[in-house]
Amino acid sequence: MAGWLIRTFTTEAGGKPVDDWIRSLEPPARAEVALTIDLLKEHGISLGMPFARPMGEGIWELRARDSSGIYRVLYFHWKGRTFGLLHGFSKTTRTAPKKELELARTRRTIWLGRATTRGSKQNG
Repeated sequence: MAGWLIRTFTTEAGGKPVDDWIRSLEPPARAEVALTIDLLKEHGISLGMPFARPMGEGIWELRARDSSGIYRVLYFHWKGRTFGLLHGFSKTTRTAPKKELELARTRRTIWLGRATTRGSKQNG
């Protein structure tokens, strides 16, 4: 069976904040985040702890770590076999900060609004 597709949120100006954040990481962290995204591509909705965890309201977090930090990518199951990556951040507190989750929810709302007005074309 084919793998899952990964798309990333695109701003109105054409920026890709998740991609930019991943590129900003040090190489070991970038590799860990990429590995976790690859696991999502391979396992899809069956990926669970310790790599993926529901955050509520349809938002999930991909969980990565290396010796220098903890990293999260917030995403949602868009449609079919496609996930949308919404936001990435370095975790510095025990729980995900509310502002990080709120940003992911806002981006998902924008994404879904675009999909509706564009006839369900992909976000990217």
